[in-house]
Amino acid sequence: PTFMKMFRATGTAQADLIELASGNLLVGMARQSGMSLMNSQGEILHSANYAIDTFLVLQTIVKKADNQYYFGGGYNKDTCTAPGFGLITRIHPVIGRIDSLGEVLDIHSYDLNSSRCSNVVGYLEIANNGDVIAWGRDAMFFAMRTTSTGEVVWAKSFDRPGGFQFIKELPGGDLLVGMNVFEAGAVVARLDPDGNFLWCKSYLRPKGMIHDAVIESDDSFIVTGYTDSTNVTLFEPLPVSFQPKLFMMKLDGVGDVQWCKGYQGESNPWYTKKRSRIEPTWDGNYVILATVGQENLNSFYRPYWMKLDQNGDTLWTRSLGSNGYIYYAKELMATADGGFLLDGRILGDLPEGQSSFAFLYKADAEGHLPCEELHSPIIVMDLFPTDSSFTLASTDGAELRPAFISNTTYPPITQYDGCLTTAVPRLGQARKPRIYPNPTPGRFTVEFQDPLMKDSYYSVYDVMGKLLFQRAAAHGKKTEEVDLSGYSTGTYVIKFTDGDGTCYERVVLE
Repeated sequence: PTFMKMFRATGTAQADLIELASGNLLVGMARQSGMSLMNSQGEILHSANYAIDTFLVLQTIVKKADNQYYFGGGYNKDTCTAPGFGLITRIHPVIGRIDSLGEVLDIHSYDLNSSRCSNVVGYLEIANNGDVIAWGRDAMFFAMRTTSTGEVVWAKSFDRPGGFQFIKELPGGDLLVGMNVFEAGAVVARLDPDGNFLWCKSYLRPKGMIHDAVIESDDSFIVTGYTDSTNVTLFEPLPVSFQPKLFMMKLDGVGDVQWCKGYQGESNPWYTKKRSRIEPTWDGNYVILATVGQENLNSFYRPYWMKLDQNGDTLWTRSLGSNGYIYYAKELMATADGGFLLDGRILGDLPEGQSSFAFLYKADAEGHLPCEELHSPIIVMDLFPTDSSFTLASTDGAELRPAFISNTTYPPITQYDGCLTTAVPRLGQARKPRIYPNPTPGRFTVEFQDPLMKDSYYSVYDVMGKLLFQRAAAHGKKTEEVDLSGYSTGTYVIKFTDGDGTCYERVVLE
């Protein structure tokens, strides 16, 4: 089943998605800092929270084994002189291990040989031999490799404007690296396992941006990014010349371009401050998630995802959104059942006076969601980027140091159904049943217009969109008995879902 969940009071900066063998989900989302264990319907089963003190907000979490995960973040310790700011607290990279309930197994911090005052681990990759590869977030331009016990294998810092976007291990042990470097555009490099550059090339100079990659083999990989970026700040009018394309590019093992496709919306430009994500699908194709901007402003607006074949041609495109709300996308994951998980944030007039929510949406194999879906056409074109060799000099080395982290407790995260909270469904609708009596003292009957032709289910929500329970309704049935006598008086919403779509009915409990 698909779902659309929203969460109030979530603070973790990154929202990594991990599907467990049980079907449960491990998501890098919590109040302030931590992670949450969810069931396959996106309902929170357990959250672990870490105090923000010397250890700063957890930034990323990746799976090593079924009950072992690595996380990264920053460690607030020592002092440093920052240009324009004077004496500030230094932030060191930190790497640790937790189990699936968030219990910390071990944690280490690292003092890099870097003049930069802030070096926070933003992302992690686990190598085939168990080593941990970590790199900085945004403009924190460093990367490092440690053993599974935390010992430094190598560490590299770069004293120029830029930052790593991905580091992925190739089948032979080399590393494919994507970087955005000021005035050098989108940079892709190949490193050996010891962190030495084998080649380094830039594309789409001067303002191209690299985002993500899928490894096909040692001599074939797909990368995504934007052809242009802008220095215009949020909500400033965009220059007429700013027409970025989302691109998908195939490179061979030495970085030569095999082909490149560009994708451009008919009216809304891409919001280039939020990067794209790419995932392979079970049938050998790809799905890309990105964020569409507002028509004339440099502001995020709608998530956008599309399925592409092995030549970069579109198989389907999807977007979503409700009037009065703006969205941006963060992470994408292909699930074991062929569907997709995507997450991000929503801004707008939401329940209880809140203006910012996290979202977690589950789409089916065709990219459909239960509501809010929009048609947003896209233009596909061939691009012809050229590569040029590029050189980066690094300062090497880091010192392993002890680190400490403490758990803390916060009130539970409030969960909502996204369809009830933000929109009336726009997809196909199930045929509305008749409900009687309504108002009801507790028990009522749902009478379908015809005997159900397919297995269906119904969900019961309170007026704030909290899911109370969900039941199946087998095909062939003409009526269904529902009992709300154990709940308080008030208005409830019944959501009916069958093979034709979704519909909603309200029930008043007296």
